Amino acid sequence: MKTQKRFTLSELTALTDISGRNIRYYIQKGIIDKPKGVNKGAYYTEKHLRQLSTVKKYKESGVSLERIAQIIHEDDQSNIATSAKKAGNIEVVSRVLLDEGIELVVNPELSKLDHSQIRKLSKSILEQLSLLKEEK
Repeated sequence: MKTQKRFTLSELTALTDISGRNIRYYIQKGIIDKPKGVNKGAYYTEKHLRQLSTVKKYKESGVSLERIAQIIHEDDQSNIATSAKKAGNIEVVSRVLLDEGIELVVNPELSKLDHSQIRKLSKSILEQLSLLKEEK
């Protein structure tokens, strides 16, 4: 059984570049889940990290916090995939330029990848790309 990584509030702020004050506000408003545990024993999980990543990406795209909360707490993931393809809806993706003419496009919400996983994926692809270029 996979053990879930735990984060403190300060680790979460460092990973997401979102202030502790804003994280607590998002929790208060029900946008993201409350931490596990209580008081000094409280901790955050990878799910919180994904939720904050989603908040940040959609907020930077101008989406309201109310709509972001709906997206985060959507029970049926297929509704997100379907609604993202309708005209007028906003789709937030991570774009990584790997080389001239080569770009990696990841929808973190649908792929369930967090920032660190996307970085690892990008690094792996860049290593493979380098090996391919050496074969020439």
